Parts: sequence; structure tokens; C-alpha cells
Amino acid sequence: MKYPDFMPDPNTLTPEEYADLTAELGPDELNVLDGDVLLEGLVQSRRERAQQAAFEFARVDQFRRHREDCTAGRTDTSGLFGRALRAELAAALCIPEIAAEALLVRSRTLIDDLPETLWRLGVGRFSERHATIIADLTAGLTPEQVRQFEEQVLEYAETLTVGLFKRKAEQIKELVQAADMEQRHTEARSNREVWVEPGGNGMGWLTAYLPNVQIVAIDNRLTAAARSLQGDGEERTMRQLRADAFADILTDPGAIIPADESEDEAGAGAGSTGGLRIPTMHRGIRAEVSLIVPALSVMGQTNTPGMLEGGIPIDAETARELAGNATGFTRILTHPETGIVLSFGKDRYEVPTALKRYLRYRDQTCRFIGCTRKAKFCDIDHTIPWAGAGETTHQNLAHLCRSHHQVKDAGWAVTQAQDGSGTVTWTSPLGRKYSTEAVHPIGGKAAPPAPPSTSAGSGGAKAQTEWLDDPPPF
Repeated sequence: MKYPDFMPDPNTLTPEEYADLTAELGPDELNVLDGDVLLEGLVQSRRERAQQAAFEFARVDQFRRHREDCTAGRTDTSGLFGRALRAELAAALCIPEIAAEALLVRSRTLIDDLPETLWRLGVGRFSERHATIIADLTAGLTPEQVRQFEEQVLEYAETLTVGLFKRKAEQIKELVQAADMEQRHTEARSNREVWVEPGGNGMGWLTAYLPNVQIVAIDNRLTAAARSLQGDGEERTMRQLRADAFADILTDPGAIIPADESEDEAGAGAGSTGGLRIPTMHRGIRAEVSLIVPALSVMGQTNTPGMLEGGIPIDAETARELAGNATGFTRILTHPETGIVLSFGKDRYEVPTALKRYLRYRDQTCRFIGCTRKAKFCDIDHTIPWAGAGETTHQNLAHLCRSHHQVKDAGWAVTQAQDGSGTVTWTSPLGRKYSTEAVHPIGGKAAPPAPPSTSAGSGGAKAQTEWLDDPPPF
């Protein structure tokens, strides 16, 4: 790392020179200098770890090939050689045999099927966990699908945190397999079930394996119920309120379920009182699902998958079925720019409902680097304060969770692109810049993120999310 003349590398200075530098720069400049040196050291350490992981994958596969060559020509109908190989690796590395088996499979996949992924890991462009996700998700793909999957997913491995990358990679895999998505969904749906796992302290887990459409609907409904219970004197957290609402709905036949957003916006409808729906014979969770689907898929002319809120792909037939049911669903069948008022200038501070909906679809999560908190749990922030020069427009609004809302007061600066792409750029107190891309940019697909820079003081532009690869929905 090369420093300007006025910022020499403190690691090369004698104590006397360091003392002179302290007097010359002053404490504020020196703190920035030391902080950037330390941060760059951490980045280099992570890069070296990734390089070591790539070396280990290659060595494991080399070991496998050697042992297979030594047993070539022998008959093994019981799989004894494979079991012996797995056991020997597990014993040498002091890991469980199931972990050894996974390591053998991943190493073979990276060497034989994903050479570009292994090379990028070897030069430290992303972490071992990123490479592991890519290798594991190739299971069940044809060689051509593996090629397509790797080509598309590597664009994001260098710019997304592990959690966000895993979600994106899973979405890409679904889209690569789109041709048989409906058949795979039908087969998987036959395995739906609910099971109980007892826990300690009188607690336990109730887990359901259901279609994503129902999972998203249940999740949204629980959030709506929990929000309706918030108010003065309510000490339960949102997580506790969601859990209590879940239990009440399933166990209390007299529970009153709060109205959903569509009812609140339309006013008290039939069977509702003060925002609460009177119990009816149809008990349980009332679904509200946000669906984005290309118009040609709705008309049956193509089988392009639809997207549930959160970037969850669903097959075209399910998307058509949902789009045909107006009640309980928010349908987006036109480009948002043609049907939504996107700017109210200085006329009003409050963000109207239609614009809130678009911003939620655009952002999906908090727009701070790597934050995965869902947009529906975040505040809509004016990037440039409305009390100053800021306006109530999509180009000046973005979702921020409470925690990252506060970092703006802790030395972080934030700007938003004015081209309609929704790109938000953060500048840290050390002067490093990081960018997060919108999930559904208003102007179409955002430009692919640039590879991260390793230059001092910049940190590189790092995209958080840019989820959709298909054309904008119509």
C-alpha cells in the first residue's frame, strides 16, 4: 500500500520519526492514518485466509485422486474404499466424517466444475464461505446449468456479504432451473409438513415446510398483527409480539385479527371495527402477498418466473394463479414509473402510501452496507434532510433501520444517485466509500458493481444488493 508523501507508512518509521509525524499531523489526522493502516491490514488478512482455503481445497482433491489411483482396478461393491477415504481424512483433520465427506465433495466440485470460482478464491476476491455456497448449490444442476450458474453468481460473490450472497445465489439457481420449476415445486410440495422440536426451559420450536407463497403470506400477516399491538405501555419487542400473535391465532378461537394494509387504506370495511376484523367462520391468517411478474407471463405467452417480495422466485403457473386473484394481493403489472407518483418535492414531508410501496419493492432491506433487516421493519429516511434542501422524492428516500439511521450522526455521510437507479453511497469516517444497489431500480437493471478496490482511503464500491437479472416487470 503506497502512501502519499504527507502520509508515510508508520510501520517504517523510527520512534523519533513517528514522534515528529505526530507533532506534524496532529491527533485527528494521525488517528485516520492509523485507522486506515489497521483496516487495510485486516483486509489483507482476510485475503490471505481465502488464498489458504483455495490451497486446502486443491490439496484435499489431490489426496482423493491419489487414494483412488492407489485402489484402481479393485472391485468395491460396498463402497468400502470411499468410507475408508472419508474416515482417514476425518481422523487427520480431527473433524466429523460428515464434514469430511462435505469437504471432499466441495473440493471435487471446485476443481472439476468451478475452476473460475476456485481461481478467484485463490487470489482472495471473496471468502471460503462464498465459495462453499457456490459449490453446494451446484447439486442437481446439469453441466450446462452449472456453467450458467457460475457465470452469473460470480458477479455478486465479490460484493455481497455471505447472508445476502446466499439468498442471491439461491435465486439465481432457481432461475437457471426455471424450465422445470413448476414440476420441482409440485414434487417438493408433496413433502410439506409441520414438526415439533422440544427445547430447554419449557420452550421448543414449531417448524413448517410450506410453499414460499404461504410462508411469505404468514410472515407478513404476523408482522401486521404485531404492529397493531404496539403502542404506549406495550413492552414486548417485535419478535415477542410476532410469536404471541402466532400462538394466539392458532390456539385462541376468539382472537380478533387486526385488519391488513389494504383494509386500513380503504377504511373500515364490512366486518371490521376500529381497524380490527370481527371474528368470522373463516379463522386463521389472512394472506397479503406482494407479487412481481412480467406481463407476458401473466398472459401465458412466456414462462418467465415471478418474484415474491424478498426476491423469492416462483414458477410462472403459480404467479399467474396469484395475479388472477385481486383480493389479498398487491399486483404490479406495469412499470412502477408509469403508475406511481414518485416525487412530491417540498409540498409534503410524509411519504404517501403508493410511494412507500414502491420504495419497499425497490429496497427490500435497509440500505446500509450488508444489512439484511427487511424494509418493512425500517424507517423511510430523507437522504438530504427535508428540513434542509431535501425533497420527498424516490431519489431522496431510502429505507434505513433504526441502528443505521443513527450512524449518519456518527460520522458517516450518505448520498443517493439522481439517475433513478436508487444507488446509495456511504462514506465512512476514514474516507472509504461503499455503495449499495437497489433491488428493483426505477430505471431498470442497475449497472453491474465494479470489482472492489484495494487502494487506501477508498475501500472500493461494494454493492449490497442487485437481485433481479430478468428485465424489469411490466
